[in-house]
Amino acid sequence: MKRHLRLKTDFPLFRFLPERWTACLFLIGCLCCTACGDDEEDGYAYPSLLTEFVEVYTDAKGNGTQFVTDNGKIYAINSPIQGLQPDAAYRLVCGYEVTADYQEGHPVAKIYTVETVNLLKQKEEPSDTDDPLAVASIWNGGNYLNLHLMPKTQGGTQEWGYRTDSTRSSHTGTIYHLSLYHRQPGDPYSYSTTVYASLPLLPLGLQEGDSIAFTILTFDGRKTWRFGF
Repeated sequence: MKRHLRLKTDFPLFRFLPERWTACLFLIGCLCCTACGDDEEDGYAYPSLLTEFVEVYTDAKGNGTQFVTDNGKIYAINSPIQGLQPDAAYRLVCGYEVTADYQEGHPVAKIYTVETVNLLKQKEEPSDTDDPLAVASIWNGGNYLNLHLMPKTQGGTQEWGYRTDSTRSSHTGTIYHLSLYHRQPGDPYSYSTTVYASLPLLPLGLQEGDSIAFTILTFDGRKTWRFGF
């Protein structure tokens, strides 16, 4: 697996999927669902899918050949994703089925659905500029805080990131008070949509005993989730 060790953060180089690939992956997912629906009518049992945040890694030719789950499990992709940047990593949410095959010592997985993930970068704007949203879930994925969010939209552009509001150290560890940066200027609250996001934890340099208090402006006011490490 190729990682960009030259980065000072020891964090792999992540790229967002280009718009043409987002559309292609959506079409692939629709075709898979249609095919599976037809199969069910013929008595075929739809495969049991696992849906997880993963890192998809590409080879020197820009083919997505492997992905790694947040718990460190490595899978080979049965049909490599083509047309991506070479020697890069993409943060995605994948619905996949584990097959009985192995490739180079790793189990082979068949990917059925793919969703893009917003990698949250640090912002400096004050919290009074935030727009509210709904939170489906937020959890510690090991090297990330993973977020399943449901903002309202009319199809416009929304901005994402996080802030370090403050830190407080004690004899038990450091508490990092972070908050979600979310703005949607010019995008009315018309209907709910699904957004996946990940906050990389490695750059924070967390030590045993540290904790994170992560605050989000929801439609019911600001709410805080706490995670210990």
